[in-house]
Amino acid sequence: MKKEILLKPVKAGLKLFEDLEKRKLIKLIKPSKAAVETKTKTGAVSRFYASKPKYGTHTLICVGKRTQNIRLSWHDDNEDFLLINPLNLKFKPLYLIVSFLKKTEFLKKFYAGKLAQKDFIAAELEFNNPKLSFWTMLKNTVHCEITNGAKGQHPVFFVSEPSKLKDNKLKPEFYDIKLAGKI
Repeated sequence: MKKEILLKPVKAGLKLFEDLEKRKLIKLIKPSKAAVETKTKTGAVSRFYASKPKYGTHTLICVGKRTQNIRLSWHDDNEDFLLINPLNLKFKPLYLIVSFLKKTEFLKKFYAGKLAQKDFIAAELEFNNPKLSFWTMLKNTVHCEITNGAKGQHPVFFVSEPSKLKDNKLKPEFYDIKLAGKI
């Protein structure tokens, strides 16, 4: 029998994203101090991060998210989320499910049957917000994105990631993780 975990979605906000960054789960995309404070004639370049060559070159993908079931996974390298809506479509909600536990600790609790609601956050994401719509999901962060079953346009967003990045999906046989209430 699966253990049920109900997650109550919260609105994504700067405080939440700063907390996820502090926990080393994401990295907000913001200018480096060196780039902002440069006094040189030509400016400055700061490397935000570089993928390991074994994962391939970077690629930009466009995702139309229709998934309603929480199916967690992690990646062995970083990926960048870009939640822009240049067509100004009215999207159904897009939820980001993130475990506060990195892969190794998560898997220990996962297989021991000890995962609980406190190990996750479910955030309703926001498009076209300069502070909240662009971030890097750090490697080994267990997460997924879902929408709901309402009628209307499913959310569409962009992800930049190494071209050979594997999606390490967890088998859902041990847990039934759902959003609480009506979504």
